[in-house]
Amino acid sequence: MSYDNLKDMSKVIKEKDFYTTSELAGILQISKQSVLKRMHNGSIKAVKMGRDFIIFKKDLDLNKLKSIVKH
Repeated sequence: MSYDNLKDMSKVIKEKDFYTTSELAGILQISKQSVLKRMHNGSIKAVKMGRDFIIFKKDLDLNKLKSIVKH
């Protein structure tokens, strides 16, 4: 996903339609490294933002992810 200008990105950040990798790790009760691994293998779609990644809520099915992730 790309944004034409900074204004669009500001709107997304202000409305908080996404999780950071750390936030998602906390929700799924797995390590941040595990989230990154799942992003790498394609099971979690993410966008690079600076030094980190963001995961858009609309791209996630948390119930499905929670059922896949075993404790």
